[in-house]
Amino acid sequence: MLTSPENSTQPTSRARTIQDLADKLGIHKSTVSVAFSGKGRISDSMREKILSMALEMGYEPDPVAQRLANRSKSNMVCLCSGAFGDRIWSDKISFLQNYISIMGYEVPIYTPPKAAHNQAEVQATLFRNLRRQRPLAIVLAVYSLHEAAFVELEQYQKEGGIVISYDLPVPLDCDHIIFDREDNAYQGARYLLEQGHRHIGIGMSRVKGSPTDPRNMTQVLRLQGFRRALSEYGEAMHNEWLFANVSMERGGGEMARHFLELKERPTGLCIVNDYVALACMVELMRAGVKLPEEVSMIGHDNQPIASFCPIPLTCVSQPSEDIVDAVVKQLGVRLSGDTQPPQTITIRGQIIERQSVTAPMN
Repeated sequence: MLTSPENSTQPTSRARTIQDLADKLGIHKSTVSVAFSGKGRISDSMREKILSMALEMGYEPDPVAQRLANRSKSNMVCLCSGAFGDRIWSDKISFLQNYISIMGYEVPIYTPPKAAHNQAEVQATLFRNLRRQRPLAIVLAVYSLHEAAFVELEQYQKEGGIVISYDLPVPLDCDHIIFDREDNAYQGARYLLEQGHRHIGIGMSRVKGSPTDPRNMTQVLRLQGFRRALSEYGEAMHNEWLFANVSMERGGGEMARHFLELKERPTGLCIVNDYVALACMVELMRAGVKLPEEVSMIGHDNQPIASFCPIPLTCVSQPSEDIVDAVVKQLGVRLSGDTQPPQTITIRGQIIERQSVTAPMN
């Protein structure tokens, strides 16, 4: 049995390489490679000598390089997410990492860059390097990828890799676990309409660049659902009641200021997301607006903060656990060798009633 020499734990100024080890022993680096890979023929004494020297020098073989040399797949399932800005996104990626780890896989997380001036090249390089590591699967929740990144992902699929996209669709022939944001906005608007409101507005993030920009997919879907509900009740969309804000709490404060500036105000508001709704609610109450008597409010996602708003917030939920469960189940199916055509599974939220919505005042 090999034992670690006393100086094997001493820090080194840089990581040791296979060439360093070969130079120390006066042999070719291919001989060192054979000792670690188990391929080829070397004597037991030479293998023992190489491994002992590796311990002494603190050299460790690169697992990625070993996989490439052996042309084998890893035990990795890679998670790629483009957003960690709020709790609901972070929860989903955290739950996925936990559950997939329990299944026995390595689960690293990657975040493709979005703001780099050479975004296409940087994203493509990320997925090219990821593809070369031969993970078993890549689980995506990214909708602002450049076309060059999808080219790499398509190549990964051709090489036998599994891709599963969740939350939003991507232009790949893969399994999709879709959270139906259009239906969420539809449910929120329809709920207000059912309570008797006919003057309703919607608050959401600003459109970035052109309306066809993939980054605007969520806003486009929500507007479609909101307009569909209005149409069913024969009501028109009021552009002045479309509140396009920055995100999170600062956006809620901005929305409240715009609301207070209106001469004619809506009696009901659909607000994406709960933190925007909370900030808007607080600012309106500070200004003397009575909630829900003067304006009813319905949030989106049903995050824990919704129950602790000054007026507990009625919400349309985003069922994170259902989304995660569907992803994990479909991943298990694919890792078992199932080769059925790609599946699309749609997850929808539901109304969670609290005290922030009431019938409009006459």
